Amino acid sequence: MHHRGRQMRRSLGTRLSVRKNRLKRLSGNVFRDCCKAVALFSIIFVMTAALIYGYSFAVSSPYFRIKGTIIRGCKELTEKEVMALAAVKPSQTIFSVNLKAMARRISSHSWVKSVAVGREFPNRLVIEVQERTALAMCKMGKDFYLLDKNGAFFKKLDANDDVDLPVLTGYSREGRMNAELLQKTVGLLKRLTLSKSFPTINNVSEINLSEVTGLSLITDNGFCLKLGFDNYENKLHRLLPVVTALNKKNIKQEFFNIDLREVNNIYVERRGVHEPAERAGIKKGFRT
Repeated sequence: MHHRGRQMRRSLGTRLSVRKNRLKRLSGNVFRDCCKAVALFSIIFVMTAALIYGYSFAVSSPYFRIKGTIIRGCKELTEKEVMALAAVKPSQTIFSVNLKAMARRISSHSWVKSVAVGREFPNRLVIEVQERTALAMCKMGKDFYLLDKNGAFFKKLDANDDVDLPVLTGYSREGRMNAELLQKTVGLLKRLTLSKSFPTINNVSEINLSEVTGLSLITDNGFCLKLGFDNYENKLHRLLPVVTALNKKNIKQEFFNIDLREVNNIYVERRGVHEPAERAGIKKGFRT
């Protein structure tokens, strides 16, 4: 009995010792984990403070204050107009400017197709503007609207637009646009921009749409080329022999009606020199 009691006390002491050691190890692990957590939070705090200080310094430092803006890609727009839309304040640095907001403001202009705004260290902004390309201007009511190569109207013509473009008339009647023939006309004009023989896009003064006879292309030397409703490219290819024949006969090449609508016949006759009524009102400086 006495021996068994000693064994029980020894076993109990051993278990208590094991528990005590286990608690020590656990408390040591918890302490080390706490120290690691405190160290990690301290590092994060220091780094965050450093970043905040660095950002504050960059935003307000005179070293990064904007001293110039480079603007590229302007043809129809002026640099003054771009700068007015950019709205750069005298005290701003290259880091305090909201580039996306600036790009949105510049993109709001009708002539702007896309814009990219960037920083050039240490103190300049760079604005890259891509403008729309006007292909023609179309008369709608009493006004003229600029048309791009996709056939989209993007701007009402005003006195500040210094453009020399073909005029499209007869496409809008009673407020309704003939969209199908407008797109065909856009395709014709795009082909003429690539043409190396008469007529090129630079020779086109006006294209008039008649619901009865189709398109009539009027050139700057007074030719009125009647093209009908389709197959315009092939019809214009047939014009070269006519021009050649006029040259051989020393006939002055101006003010002719040349009807190319029929496949097997071409009709040529002199035309009056009066300006079409629908082109009245186009301001001086535009091709008529």
